[in-house]
Amino acid sequence: MLPAHRIPTEVTAACLTLQESGFATYVVGGAVRDLLRCPDDDTAKDFDLTTAATPEQVIAVFGRRKVIPTGIAHGTVTVLCERPSGKPHPIEITTFRGEVGFSDGRRPDRVEFITDLIEDLRRRDFTVNAIAWDPVAGRLIDPFDGQGDLARRVIRAVGDPVARFAEDGLRVMRAVRFSAQLGFVVEPATRAAFAGALSTLRKVSRERIRDELLKLLSSDRPAAGLRLLLEQSADNPTLDWGVEGNMLQVVLPELAHLLCDAEQVEPLLLAVESLPKEQRLGALLWPLRQWLAGAGAQVAMVPRALAELLDERLKLPVSGRQHLLALLTTPLVAAELVPFLHGAALRRLLAEHPAALLDDMLAIERAYAAACGDAEAVARLTALTRRIVDERARRPALSMAELALSGKDLLRELQLPPGPVVGELLRELLATVIDDPAQNDRAMLLAHAKNLLSARKIKH
Repeated sequence: MLPAHRIPTEVTAACLTLQESGFATYVVGGAVRDLLRCPDDDTAKDFDLTTAATPEQVIAVFGRRKVIPTGIAHGTVTVLCERPSGKPHPIEITTFRGEVGFSDGRRPDRVEFITDLIEDLRRRDFTVNAIAWDPVAGRLIDPFDGQGDLARRVIRAVGDPVARFAEDGLRVMRAVRFSAQLGFVVEPATRAAFAGALSTLRKVSRERIRDELLKLLSSDRPAAGLRLLLEQSADNPTLDWGVEGNMLQVVLPELAHLLCDAEQVEPLLLAVESLPKEQRLGALLWPLRQWLAGAGAQVAMVPRALAELLDERLKLPVSGRQHLLALLTTPLVAAELVPFLHGAALRRLLAEHPAALLDDMLAIERAYAAACGDAEAVARLTALTRRIVDERARRPALSMAELALSGKDLLRELQLPPGPVVGELLRELLATVIDDPAQNDRAMLLAHAKNLLSARKIKH
């Protein structure tokens, strides 16, 4: 049974309000699935309701001031219900509906409001998501044996998987993501339908595909999901690297074409799974550095081409795209130089690279080295990472903003006119401090700046 005490009281109250107004209403979807799967933890987050009431009837029951018409054309509104604390809790409420026609492979051509819960559940993607719970009566409605599939740890399409995937191409990505998130296997018939759904997946917006990919990478078992993206079909359960027709060639074709055999893929899967969630996308895209290395005479065009690729495929925010671009184009620290990266040389490395960029580069490079069994590279990169941690702990000045003397100080104390000479002086002073952190003293830096001017190293 479902642990009813874990359903927020305001959700049960909203159900009761609609039921007392004559409308059958249930908690449905992922929250029910997660409560059944993990009754003792707080996995369940989004408590959505489905009801026989039309959007207009929901508005009439709760009042217009409490209802936001978030997706009213498709039967969805958001009701602001009060928590016991008095703070509003937005609850999404959707009318039982049938969906007619999916000519674009993304959304129904027409939505029809219905009063039959079973028919509403029949349109959903997977059996584990097609379970409803009446928190007032304490009754579970499970017409497609979603509970059985939860017990068997299986992802299975509701009804005909070919039909489900033809309705919305993103459902194949969702199957992969749920498999990775929940640690479930995809039922054979559902898995066999993947290959035939690729043409529909190509119609899905890049933003929706990106969101599913990022959720997959944030799961506990991203390697399992990535294997499914690379798999040709359930009829051929071995991994067909580089063969046209796997999901990755729709999601990230440039990456898919670089993965020609298991020797390239296995280290990628191991590296991605070994890293923290925030570094996994960079690790997944790491093989694109091979494409950059082979750019030859066109290397000057590579950053622009890669930026366009990242924008087209992933539709990331500018900051995320810039970080990935730097991650994939910044030269790696040469192995032969690592033993010499101490003191001033190490501080110059830290000054030249943003901390987040350098940390991600070293972590991903180390993860790939470990995945390839290169113990020597792992030891070298681990030692360098430790030296970086130790050096940062000393809090050396690594930028002009961290100098004990500012540009305004130079203008005032040396009676300099505004101009490029101030920047030149600050760069010289930073180089001095990087060589010897003890020099980061206001009086010492001012004296050094005067010497630089008098020696005419800096003209003004």
